[in-house]
Amino acid sequence: MNNTAREFLHALSDPYVSLDRVDPFADMADDERARLHASLRRAEEEIAAGGSTPAEELVRELRAAR
Repeated sequence: MNNTAREFLHALSDPYVSLDRVDPFADMADDERARLHASLRRAEEEIAAGGSTPAEELVRELRAAR
């Protein structure tokens, strides 16, 4: 049995096997991808500069607002 047939049979037996092969960004245009990467860089820079809220504090504030 070749590798392709083995993968196909495995996919039939495991409904989740293909989930890790999905690339949500595969059809993203180059300009969209560039904007995404620029946004991620800005976010990383903001975090490095201390411009973020620790998750524990955010959860505490959300729970207090209930």
